[in-house]
Amino acid sequence: MIFSPRSEQFDDIYFSVEDGLAESRHVFLQQNDLPNRFQGKSRFTICEAGFGTGLNFLCAWTLFEQSTRPNQQLDYISFEKYPLSSADILKYLAHWGSEFDGRLERLVELYPLRIGGWHRIRVSAQVTLTLIFDDVNRALPQLDGAVDCWFLDGHAPAKNPDMWSDIIFSQMGRLSAAGARVSTFTAAGFVRRGLKNAGFQVSKVRGYGRKCDMTVGEFCGQGVLPVAIQYPGRVAVIGGGIAGASLCSALARRGVLVDLYEKHELASGGSGNLRGLFNPRFTARLGDEADFYSSAFRHGLCEFSDLQTRHDVGLLPCGSLHIILDEDKLKRSEGFIQNWGWHKDHARIVDRDEAREISGVPLSYGALFLPDAGMISPKLVVEALAQSANIIMEEVGSLSKQGHVWIVNNREYDAVVLAGAHDVLKFPHVSWLPIHTVRGQVSLMDPPEIFSGLKTNLCHGGYASHPFDGTMVVGSTFKPWLDHLDVTEEDHVEVLQKLAVVVDGYDGVSLVKGGRAAFRCAANDRVPVIGCVPDWDGLYLSVAHGSHGLSTATLGAEIIVAQMAGESPPVPRNVLKFLSAQRFIDRKARKGS
Repeated sequence: MIFSPRSEQFDDIYFSVEDGLAESRHVFLQQNDLPNRFQGKSRFTICEAGFGTGLNFLCAWTLFEQSTRPNQQLDYISFEKYPLSSADILKYLAHWGSEFDGRLERLVELYPLRIGGWHRIRVSAQVTLTLIFDDVNRALPQLDGAVDCWFLDGHAPAKNPDMWSDIIFSQMGRLSAAGARVSTFTAAGFVRRGLKNAGFQVSKVRGYGRKCDMTVGEFCGQGVLPVAIQYPGRVAVIGGGIAGASLCSALARRGVLVDLYEKHELASGGSGNLRGLFNPRFTARLGDEADFYSSAFRHGLCEFSDLQTRHDVGLLPCGSLHIILDEDKLKRSEGFIQNWGWHKDHARIVDRDEAREISGVPLSYGALFLPDAGMISPKLVVEALAQSANIIMEEVGSLSKQGHVWIVNNREYDAVVLAGAHDVLKFPHVSWLPIHTVRGQVSLMDPPEIFSGLKTNLCHGGYASHPFDGTMVVGSTFKPWLDHLDVTEEDHVEVLQKLAVVVDGYDGVSLVKGGRAAFRCAANDRVPVIGCVPDWDGLYLSVAHGSHGLSTATLGAEIIVAQMAGESPPVPRNVLKFLSAQRFIDRKARKGS
């Protein structure tokens, strides 16, 4: 008999005590007629309720690669509200490691942080895993696509009835492709009735081991038609900052030829600072912002970590302490902890004494600690990401469309992405966007003695970076009313005085050895603008990332590439709407009605 782990939340086992691997293969592979149903499918989508240990995924991944051609693709989408740690997954499944030929170790290596959100992972050339750490009742209605096969593997209905709700059954009916199959270990009558009401022809078959019965079904409705994935041949990206460079990398990974237009030099604007901090923008409530910024933070960290293995981009995941200066910041931090679904390993509130211990400096307040946050060199990141593009150092003077072809400076493209921050307003296609510039200045200083032991970044309405190469970056001012880039003594004083408020014994006086001012681009609602341009097929935007561009630009690139090619979105539907340029048109229409 093999040890079977138990869920702390539901006091229920994750798989059979007799043989979990044999159970998974019987219930989900054999009863869904896999691998036969893989045949003839260029792309096959499995959707699972209940990722658990990942055993079903490993079985499906292995079977798919063993029984299909190299050009076939598997999209595996799985929901999990209470994710296990990667260490637990390895411990629980190590007994069967040899069955998966290195795939278990690969899953553990790529397993995301246990933070709420949609986390897309390319585990191999043929297989993509989208792990959604959220309540399936909340997240499944935000999914789009055509599902070929359903694995219903929540804990037993008596233990966890929320995993077997009418919401889930109705969404299965909405998302199923013609002839989609479903299987589950349970034979509960209300589950069979829910599936029937959703359009499945349902029957009971022999279960695994001591279970007499289980449920299988086939969707009898018209079904969702799959979207053919087709990448553009050649794309122009206009703007050589973090947004544009991220697009170049994302497109090149899919074999698309990219021309990157930049009129000055790469990272000449807000992306050109010596060091930049990557943190999520967080709120107290669970909603659109949480769904975007949580996923974007994880995606950006993975992108930077991967880059660091090939280029030195100055990555230092030293953690960030977000200082809790007042009651409003405390409520926001507590709401974030309570609602965003981040495991305590990745976010926790610490009192002043622990904040001092973590930071290595005499802080005056407690803080929200994000140990996975850190800093990088934005300029080096941009240069590394842009290597995959043909860089054209010239200003774009003309942008037009002739039939299905876009013309940029007399060159032809299948699609164009505008990623040039506020400069995009010169193009009449998007001149109506409510975006603006925000001047920010950072100061460079030799760390005073009081900061000699600083081990993290400090965020306090401004920020102070972990020292590197004998330098601290302190910033940043926020002055949207200024239109010049002169470095001023007034701004040096402002950021140092803000830092003095949160560190006992620091008077805000330091020798500043340099500084840099730049314009960031922001929208009036402080949300990035990412995705299709309304009424202009083949034209896309990635602008207004504001002060969180290091955390949002790389996921923004994946969103745009998915829209270009017909891939399933890497974020929920509500996030696509939240980020879209169409939101401004809709708001204006509502105000006018």
